[in-house]
Amino acid sequence: MGLSVSIASAIVLVGWIAFIGAISTALLTTMNNVGTLANSPSTNEVKLNVQLSLTITDAESRSLNFSVQNTGSLAVFLRNETFAWNSVIITYNNTAWQTYLVDNYTVLAIDPIGTNDSFDLTSHQSINPGEQALIQVNLPSSAPDIQIGSVVDVVFASNYGVIARQEILVLAYGGQTQTSEG
Repeated sequence: MGLSVSIASAIVLVGWIAFIGAISTALLTTMNNVGTLANSPSTNEVKLNVQLSLTITDAESRSLNFSVQNTGSLAVFLRNETFAWNSVIITYNNTAWQTYLVDNYTVLAIDPIGTNDSFDLTSHQSINPGEQALIQVNLPSSAPDIQIGSVVDVVFASNYGVIARQEILVLAYGGQTQTSEG
């Protein structure tokens, strides 16, 4: 009987040590996660550091080109191989108001604001502070054409939740014949 009591006591002791170790590990991990969350910037602080503006440069019957300028202090990521980080919302009046959410846009160029020097798009897939991106958006195949005389509203919604927007009146197709409405 003396040997079985020692073995049973050792098993109980090992069980208590394992239980206290598991509780301690869980407590330390939780405290670490709470500390990380407390020290991370809030969403509002991030949004304050992101400033975007949008200029529609060309309107055609089935597509739009626009420039997004990053005047803030954080980079805006555009896309990786399989995922678009941002969305474009196009609203226009044909015979009735049409609205489309487009995630499949084409980045034509990224360059520093005020220059004609363009970056290599394969290695430069974000709009850094002081840069702009020229983006082309095609309407979905089921969408009606943008008519001459239509009001077109384009919204670029970034991955930070910050938007850039412009509304124009299409007087004729092409970049030189549009007037800004706001």
